[in-house]
Amino acid sequence: MQGPAPKQESLSNTTQTQCIRVLVVDDHEVVRRGICAVLNAEPDFEVVGQGNTGNEAIRLASQLQPDIVLLDVFLGTSNGLDIAQQLLRAHSAMRVVIFTGITENDTLLRAMRIGVHGYLQKAMPLNKLLDALRAVSRGERVIDDPQAITHVLNELSRLSREQDRLRSGLTEQEIELIRLAAEGRSNKEIAARQFWSEVTVKRKMQDIYRKLQATDRAQAVAEAMRLGLI
Repeated sequence: MQGPAPKQESLSNTTQTQCIRVLVVDDHEVVRRGICAVLNAEPDFEVVGQGNTGNEAIRLASQLQPDIVLLDVFLGTSNGLDIAQQLLRAHSAMRVVIFTGITENDTLLRAMRIGVHGYLQKAMPLNKLLDALRAVSRGERVIDDPQAITHVLNELSRLSREQDRLRSGLTEQEIELIRLAAEGRSNKEIAARQFWSEVTVKRKMQDIYRKLQATDRAQAVAEAMRLGLI
């Protein structure tokens, strides 16, 4: 699919303001053409091309070198996130923004892991879409859904705790034991809960002390709390 002709601008405008060059890729023609019309009506945007498949996204991005690729998740037989990953690997300076109607957290998290610069909902107001793309062009990363932001932050917190756990050398089972210890459970109570002998609990607690470089239960609990493990 051929890209639209560039907007005609006066020499003074082009020298004073550099347009944000956008490639729009969406397999729904009405949506794609509507977004292109909205962007081209703005003095600081220029739609340099549009496509409706993953292959077109890759070809046009390479050919046109846009500042931003606005990309749907579903592109016929292609997955937009796979295309986004390819674009980001091939064009380090190019910014990729996912524009979708999907609200699934797994899709959002994968997009964030890939490193997209924006994750925007198709239901968002047009003025917010324009502001979001301007922010992306300035180097910001944008997620328009507050609940999605909360989910991403929670996931990042979980990953941070997991990294701390790995650095500490503690297993999930050992973290559960130190959590029970932090609740004030005795070795006897922990043994009954885990269906172990008290000797087994004592041995496992000694392993925890060694990994946390602690000399006793209180110090081990304090260190586990400092690391965010419990």
